[in-house]
Amino acid sequence: MQSASGNKGRGAAWAAPFPNLVSVLFAAIVLCCGFSFLPSQAVSAQSHAEAYTEPYFEYVGSTYSVGLSLDPVSIDYLAIDPGATGEHRDVLAYVGKPSSLWLGIGGWGTHMPTKPGHVEVLEEEDKLVLTITEIEFVGCLQTTLGEIAPVKADWVFTFYEDFFDMELVWRVSENVEGLQEAGWALNIDLPRYGDSEEANRVNQDVQGYPKWIVWYGPELGVCAAYKEGSTNLKANRWYGNLPSSYVIVHTWWKPGGTGIDWGTYPGGIWRVGFFKGADQLDVPEGLHKTLNRTD
Repeated sequence: MQSASGNKGRGAAWAAPFPNLVSVLFAAIVLCCGFSFLPSQAVSAQSHAEAYTEPYFEYVGSTYSVGLSLDPVSIDYLAIDPGATGEHRDVLAYVGKPSSLWLGIGGWGTHMPTKPGHVEVLEEEDKLVLTITEIEFVGCLQTTLGEIAPVKADWVFTFYEDFFDMELVWRVSENVEGLQEAGWALNIDLPRYGDSEEANRVNQDVQGYPKWIVWYGPELGVCAAYKEGSTNLKANRWYGNLPSSYVIVHTWWKPGGTGIDWGTYPGGIWRVGFFKGADQLDVPEGLHKTLNRTD
């Protein structure tokens, strides 16, 4: 079963049973007005969710555990145990770039996410939803230091027993010139990475989105499957050249930047799952089919 915790700090994963939960009704979030390449699509929000005010959040289950910093926003740790043997292994890398959201205006990686405007948690019998909204981005380079970007993000995590979903929405408050990159990133401490088009990538940029992305070694693997149609802003993914397997999945990506009108833009939905390494590279394909099943 699953559990959530507000304990701050990265540590060994553990499992605990869910308390008895009260059924709640869903309500749709009111979208921001504005121009978009698609009809406005925002993350789902629940009117009966509880406000979450701690600076740290943990989801703990039998096959994986996740720690999320909420000030600033980033994935702090990811520990997995695909066979539910009771031995979790932390697979997140802590060298180089963080596992978080990524924004560059007038350059690469000029702004980093900070504290969100609001966080809510909804618990149900088979899932737990963490809704992080109005994430602000502040300049982190000498040329942008302290500058607040006219771009915010909503990032929603839906935790299930064996995988979790990430949904991203970008909110642009004014017309922006020179938007060079915006996306999400995972930095995984496994020796290989690739995707549904080529399972063993090297450092490179690849246009568009694949059906799935994979990070793996001999005994453990992490995959992220894309929900088809969740955005048409599928710029590219960048396979980094760090000691770890670092991947940024870009909603927007253009050297030199491009102009973007103000509005609400869907950043896509991805399902993150886990498997037992190189011999189970069929798992990502199955995860993609499950996520995109229409029956």
